Amino acid sequence: MSKEFALIDELEEQGQWEQALLLLREKLLCEGIFEANGYHQLGRLYQRLGQIKQAKRAYLKSLAIEPNRAGTLNNLSLLELHQLDPNAAEMWLKKGLSIPALSIQESELLHATACELRLFQLKPKEALDFVETQLRLKVSVMALSNKAVCLDKLDCLDEAIDSQKKAINLHIKQFAPQLSHEPFKNLVYMPCGSLNESIQLQLQLMNLGIFLLSRNLSDQTGHQLLMAGTANDAGFWMDPRRRETLWKGNYVKELILWDDQGYGDTIQNLVCLEKAAQRAKKIRLWLRPSLVKLFEDRFSLPSNCFIETMSSDAMPWSENVSQLGLFFLPIITGGFSKISLLNSKGYLKRNKVNFNKNKKRVGLVWSAGKHTAPQPERSARARDLPFDLLWGFAKKWKRIYDIEFSSLQLEGHQYEQVSNAIKSGNLLCPVKSKDWLNTAKVLETLDLLISVDTSVAHLSGALGIPTILMLSSPADFRWGREGTKTPIYESFEIARCLKLGDWENAFSQADLIISRRFS
Repeated sequence: MSKEFALIDELEEQGQWEQALLLLREKLLCEGIFEANGYHQLGRLYQRLGQIKQAKRAYLKSLAIEPNRAGTLNNLSLLELHQLDPNAAEMWLKKGLSIPALSIQESELLHATACELRLFQLKPKEALDFVETQLRLKVSVMALSNKAVCLDKLDCLDEAIDSQKKAINLHIKQFAPQLSHEPFKNLVYMPCGSLNESIQLQLQLMNLGIFLLSRNLSDQTGHQLLMAGTANDAGFWMDPRRRETLWKGNYVKELILWDDQGYGDTIQNLVCLEKAAQRAKKIRLWLRPSLVKLFEDRFSLPSNCFIETMSSDAMPWSENVSQLGLFFLPIITGGFSKISLLNSKGYLKRNKVNFNKNKKRVGLVWSAGKHTAPQPERSARARDLPFDLLWGFAKKWKRIYDIEFSSLQLEGHQYEQVSNAIKSGNLLCPVKSKDWLNTAKVLETLDLLISVDTSVAHLSGALGIPTILMLSSPADFRWGREGTKTPIYESFEIARCLKLGDWENAFSQADLIISRRFS
């Protein structure tokens, strides 16, 4: 029996989760084994495979046998967090942390989860407190990496970079000491121990790249480290085609560039398509359906590029030609800072719109949209404007400058204050479709867009529409940590929070921009 369970462990470590699950189910169900550790592993395998209900049932069976299983309580907390239920996550976490005489390993897992939960709740100082508590017990890769994330959120960028470098050095020392003298940039795509350890190394390298680019968008090491983002999931290591077809920027006969991240990333980065077209005989541009009409209508497509509609389950590496996600295109073609040379006036065609000029027209975007995973959802909520504050300034601007306001959002109109603004006729809702060409046509009717960091803002910049970009602190790496202008879009002016949630200060800056523009 021990050999069979060892095989299950080996299959899980190799990423063969379905096979491991089948063997474990046979042991637990067919042979009638009723054992807490077995049900815990069953839950973990279900969780890895995204089968959340089955995972939760298995974890609860494990706790019915052994109520004080810290690892199971930790995994339940993470499971609830990934379902975007922080209250349920908090409940399981508290039960875990209240267990007497936790081992150092158990304490580390629970404190790491507490850190993740507090970051999700936009409480980076409390998250850092949990990390510091754990570091006093044991200095680990996980704790150092989490400390780096917390410090970044607290705008302590140099300290974040230092902590992330320490995490990477410790990871290499533990799992691949033979690589200890390699520069960090040489570790991108480098296997390091088990599947999970290799994934974790790439994630840490990508995070370091982001921190370096936050400090300087032209940092070449940061660009190289950001490429680790193509290798921070199991599929990259388990499917050789992912590695073999990844485009490195060399001349190729055929290249697939595919829509891999958020809409904003795709809209921003397609300005680099012309450069890519010089390095391939033929480019197949895979776009999500809602983007196809926009780029067919407004984009000057190079003659050797052809747009194809991308399905939700697309696997570009299965085509056996060179491929690259569009998020990484600026890096391969010269770096994010080079976008400014191409994109300053807006690279998408903008139609002239004739309309009554008696009123000034301003668009509003106050929310970065809903997401289904914790990290993007956390990032979106940090970027959201409080609508009551926005609308207070909007009413003032309407009174002084006779402005007509329009929402450029598809969602979020059901909340009472928003709904009242719409019912009173003071806020219009001209965007009726998820198709991005429709949004572009609405943007063209505006004198100005006021927006948080989201895809609509990128489309506005790509069209050359004057835009006030409202940024929380710290902002995404591409906007830097200071300044009112960005090299990415010439039509942007930036109004920044001085610290997380300090929207009053950002609106004071926006007020000055509005006054200068409309007085």
